[in-house]
Amino acid sequence: MKRFKKYALISLACMIILYAVAVANPGTVLSRKACSSWSLVKDQAFLMTHPRQNDKPKLPADFSIQPGSAEQVPVLMYHYITPQAYNDQPNNNSIMNLEAFEEGMKYLYEQGYYTATLEELEQYVMGKKALPAKSVVITFDDGYQNNYVYAYPILKKYGFNATIFLIGSRIQPETSVFDPAKKSYLSFEEIKAASDVFEFHSHTYDLHQKGFMKCGVNYASGFDTENLEADIAKMKELGIDSPYFAYPFGEKSTQMVYALQENSYRMALTVHQGFVKPGDPLMRLNRLTVTSATNMAELLQNE
Repeated sequence: MKRFKKYALISLACMIILYAVAVANPGTVLSRKACSSWSLVKDQAFLMTHPRQNDKPKLPADFSIQPGSAEQVPVLMYHYITPQAYNDQPNNNSIMNLEAFEEGMKYLYEQGYYTATLEELEQYVMGKKALPAKSVVITFDDGYQNNYVYAYPILKKYGFNATIFLIGSRIQPETSVFDPAKKSYLSFEEIKAASDVFEFHSHTYDLHQKGFMKCGVNYASGFDTENLEADIAKMKELGIDSPYFAYPFGEKSTQMVYALQENSYRMALTVHQGFVKPGDPLMRLNRLTVTSATNMAELLQNE
């Protein structure tokens, strides 16, 4: 027994030394692996002392996919919309040509797609609501002014609903003159004017930036949960007080999920590629990136 305790203490000491080396030298592959392993241990320890709500809903006992209803729902992700003539970064997947966006929306309309709200998506994931077989959720991240200038009239023409996840600190107090050659953000006036098409939710107040180092990787600032707690309060003070959230850069952690749930967030979206199905974890839902080169029919697997 004494020998066992001796070996256990030696092993623990080695782990601590290895972790210390990893923190001091995060650039090496071995160090990053050691740091990542230690982070998993810390996450498990955190969950033992901070049990978060289970985000994987328990479907009703009599749940089944009814004929004619959706077996899975694509949540489409867009960011910046601009005419092709102004797109000077054609390889940037966050910038989409207006022409391609309009073509995609026209396809959805002609194919008879229903655009669900986030509340409907939440009810669908929980097995409490069926959606038509051809259902889709349209989301935009960041809150660019061109979402109102270009996307809004197209969506309105087709009678579509959509969501914008706003970065609160970038909302403009006054509406600026739109210049397609410059990056600009929505104003409070434009948000109000677009509310018949768009619903607005949180992409953090001011944490859409890198600033948290972990195992040699620079993650979103929201990984620092003290910053996240204060940021959530600012977003709610701004009037964006909803239960839906999109992770900056799609990056999340165990601690982030816990903090969000403690502050009444019920559903959050990542940038992981895939469809959403009943019973999926509500705080870790997939989306589908749409680019100028995307074939909508192929993306939705309807060919």
